[in-house]
Amino acid sequence: MQLLLFGVTIVATRVLSIEAFGAYALASLFVILARALFYVGPYEYLLKSQHESDLYSACFGANVVLAVFSCLILTAFYFAAPHIFQTDNVSMLVALLTPSIFLVATTAWYEAVLLRAVRVRRYYLSNLAGDVAGSAAAVALLLDGFGVASLVVQTYVRLLVLLAIYVFSTSDRPHLGAGLGRIGTVLRWSRTRYAAVLLNFTSAYGADMVLGATLTPAVTGLYRASNRIVSALTDLFAQPLQKIAQTNLSATYVREQPLGTSWLTMLSGVGAIAWAGLLTLAFLADDLVPFALGAKWAPAVPIVIVFCIVKAFSMLDAVTTAFLVCHDQQRMMLRVQIGTAAAVLLLALTASPWGPVAVAIAVGIAMTSISVIYGIMVWRLSKAEADAIVDLIKTSAPPVLWVALGLTALKTLAPAQEGIEAVVTGAAVAALGFAIGIFSVRHRMLSAIGSLGHVPGQVQQAGQS
Repeated sequence: MQLLLFGVTIVATRVLSIEAFGAYALASLFVILARALFYVGPYEYLLKSQHESDLYSACFGANVVLAVFSCLILTAFYFAAPHIFQTDNVSMLVALLTPSIFLVATTAWYEAVLLRAVRVRRYYLSNLAGDVAGSAAAVALLLDGFGVASLVVQTYVRLLVLLAIYVFSTSDRPHLGAGLGRIGTVLRWSRTRYAAVLLNFTSAYGADMVLGATLTPAVTGLYRASNRIVSALTDLFAQPLQKIAQTNLSATYVREQPLGTSWLTMLSGVGAIAWAGLLTLAFLADDLVPFALGAKWAPAVPIVIVFCIVKAFSMLDAVTTAFLVCHDQQRMMLRVQIGTAAAVLLLALTASPWGPVAVAIAVGIAMTSISVIYGIMVWRLSKAEADAIVDLIKTSAPPVLWVALGLTALKTLAPAQEGIEAVVTGAAVAALGFAIGIFSVRHRMLSAIGSLGHVPGQVQQAGQS
């Protein structure tokens, strides 16, 4: 699914100007925030709660309340945007995207219902169908000259296809049968998770806002395109891992079984693949970025390299956040996120006069810190011992080290290669190194990947193989 997003991004960066891409990036920020709120709170409450007759309707009612409130906030942003960014394009795009919030409220509820029933395969197939339809529509319209409106159409096509499939996938239907008191209970439980999303949004996108307000939307476009390139790779692994960890750990928690160190087992296999990919992207960025996005995007190369380092640490978040939520650590997470969000804004404002590369480095330090802190928190809660980390290293390190050795040797032996030749050769060498590394730990890797298909209490740890 992330490959589809990456494909759309490549087409968009080649067709659109950097400024137009930046305007869409800015307009979509608050819509992204509104959407993200629907995947915490009632979503998580429905996943982890014992069954009650009004559970489903209470969670949907909470989503409706959130949708109305989000639209009011977006309306205010519509009027403020021209004064913040000195352009009307951002406001126009916000107006076009805002109605999609009600579709997200419904599809998020359906998704939680499916995952509560541990129908993970149906969830992925549904999302794949929606992403394929949305991406195809966007690419066709971009190539036909419809500009940034193509990306708006992508949003609606994806959500409508997703909703249609969800309706046929379950007999449950959203309704507002729960009383206001019950909806209020869900919303009160969700407060810290909503606050966490707001803070995570500030941490993830605060720099975009700062660059757009203090410099130009074009600079935001450069920064956001760099982030999307790296995110397309990491989300390919992080998003499925997060959903699986959330589903498995929540199911184990509901059964009142200990979660143990299964989070490290789940991370080890997927992490090895993601870290090897990030290392390859960082090595090849000089040639890959201009080739993929076009020569005008060459200034994005150093930003891409910085994001590769940051995203390597953020892979931890895919398993640690689900673990912490299961243990009701939202308040402690909130304290960490408050500090990180404040640091991101302060560092971005301080570094912005030196441009997007300086901002990426400054923000990267803050984002890496929160991943490390979460890791320490989960380490203590899970009562993990040093052997668990050793097992993680034994599983994940060999593939990454072989990729590093291969690419370093290539840079040394063939420094004159550039462009598509360097990309193809580098990818081949990285693939060979990865294959050698995977083969050397094949039993551990198979055990780690196999653990993703079962709740933690039903599998052995990968390190025991």
